[in-house]
Amino acid sequence: MRDWLFATVVASGLVVATNAPAGDAVSRAQDQGGPVTAFYGVNGGPIDPFYGPINPFFGGVYPSYGQISPFWGSIRPFWGAINPFYGSIRPFYRKIDPFWGGINPFSSSTSLSPVYGYWSAAGPDWGNINTFWNQLQSSGATDYSELQAQLNDFVGAADSFWGARAQKIASKVFAKYGIDRGDPASLASASAETRAAFFLNYYDRLMDLTGLDRVDWWMAAVHWSPALVKSVGTGTAHAGVLDAWTTAKNADVQHINVVGGYAGYVNDHGAAVASVMAALQDNVGAMGVAPNTNIYLYNPFDTTGTADWTDVTDGIDALFQRQSTSVVNASLGVPGWTLSKEWGAVLNSTKLNPDKDRIVLVKAAGNEGVTQTTDIAWPVANGVPNNLVVVGSVGPTGKISQFSNRPGEACLLLHSRCREQNKLKYRFLVAPGELMLVEDNHGGTTRMTGTSFSAPLVSGTIALIESRWPWLKNYASETVQIVLHSADDLGAPGVDSVYGWGMLNVEAAMSPLNLDRLIVFQPFAYKDGVAVAVDPNSANWKADRLKTALQDPARRQQWEKGKAFLVAYEKVGTTDRDFLVPLSSKLVGKSQTVNGVTQPFQSYIYQRMLRWANGN
Repeated sequence: MRDWLFATVVASGLVVATNAPAGDAVSRAQDQGGPVTAFYGVNGGPIDPFYGPINPFFGGVYPSYGQISPFWGSIRPFWGAINPFYGSIRPFYRKIDPFWGGINPFSSSTSLSPVYGYWSAAGPDWGNINTFWNQLQSSGATDYSELQAQLNDFVGAADSFWGARAQKIASKVFAKYGIDRGDPASLASASAETRAAFFLNYYDRLMDLTGLDRVDWWMAAVHWSPALVKSVGTGTAHAGVLDAWTTAKNADVQHINVVGGYAGYVNDHGAAVASVMAALQDNVGAMGVAPNTNIYLYNPFDTTGTADWTDVTDGIDALFQRQSTSVVNASLGVPGWTLSKEWGAVLNSTKLNPDKDRIVLVKAAGNEGVTQTTDIAWPVANGVPNNLVVVGSVGPTGKISQFSNRPGEACLLLHSRCREQNKLKYRFLVAPGELMLVEDNHGGTTRMTGTSFSAPLVSGTIALIESRWPWLKNYASETVQIVLHSADDLGAPGVDSVYGWGMLNVEAAMSPLNLDRLIVFQPFAYKDGVAVAVDPNSANWKADRLKTALQDPARRQQWEKGKAFLVAYEKVGTTDRDFLVPLSSKLVGKSQTVNGVTQPFQSYIYQRMLRWANGN
């Protein structure tokens, strides 16, 4: 009898698995899932995307109503802490515009106002309309004329801003969700979930008209920006994806290579995951964490949507041994488990074990909302893994998603004993996973929810790290350490049973982990691309000397005028990382050749150094 690993449909498209006999009719009827379409399930099938613990428009993850409304209140995405159009990732405004230049269609030379300004007004307008709509329904009102007028004004404002195409979009989206503005009975029956889905879809389709890459809420949440990607330079990493077959043309990924597995099983999940990792900055659709990454996809699922653990092991082996991928994303697992015992056998298989220290496995935690309480007996010979990362989901408020599995105090046991450092929580962190904008494998975008889309944010970050420091692909343990130790602490202080290390922070992962331990070369001056020591007789600096210098306004002014920069190193485990930090705004966007290697200046680190020097 074959030990089957099968997938269950969920609204997010998360791949989950369980053990069942090969002939089990239920298991063979399932697939991995696909794009969520309201009331029609996955790919038009019978699965209701608004049912169960991962309902993307119900309860704690309801997108347009209550505390976490993304368009109203403290976390709406166009205002406040997670505003994606403000600060370093705001794409339509002045010097910090990462898309600055001819591709910005909203410059002052056009008749259009900035998109940011439009949504700053339209978001609150919709919030008011939605609130009024709730009041009418809860009161049992039959007169919806005022609501009809408000909706017509709302759509009319969009038409005025976006042009004639907006009217067609409104008609299609209203029809998709069964809302007839001219029919009071239709308005009276439109549920809160339906209205939330309508508005988010309406927003997405209007943003399609911009001709720009789409900014999404997760970017500010994990401190990622297109400018950060540019600071990596031209380095390229290889990343593996264990997922469904894709057409390879509609993930908006420059190099997506389908390298093995079953060819007959195709859905949208693989393209969506790949887009989170590596969608291009090309004015089309979504953007991924590491757009220069080469993606290699292996499909372990046969035509029934099922796979066994041999398929999974073969897939990781193919991605690592034959394609030289140093990180593999696995948005799959066993229902009810954050990490099941089978992964021990996979990571310690004879195929992978000899090189296990050179591959990072990033696994989605799962979507049942469970806290793992059962310990896992781990194969003793090689100890517990330091190359494994399990990723849970958070929403825009930074709170754990109601559907996300959690590590609890479960332990990876050696010789039936638990040591504190072997607990699952020390291999766990969280990343955004609710209503994520992804490529849909059909040339467009959609929104998906689940830890399936939290995991590739971490996998993409690892690819970004290895693009900048390519030797880290041989140091899986150190790479994992960088990602975990740079996370923003959430929940109880320190590593805890809900959030693990906390929230993924991409900028922090691309920065020194501990500025107090930096090995700092004295500042240099940038002259015609050549580094010249500011003080040739000065020895290398220690971190405390750098801190004192950063506190001196006169010294900083001298650096600014002299185009100064510094080179620093940090030790990470048995290896190290170098950093090229400009001390002058005149070097932003420039590169420097050090030891024969040309690297862009990492401008974002200077601000972190200033905060460090001033005790912030």
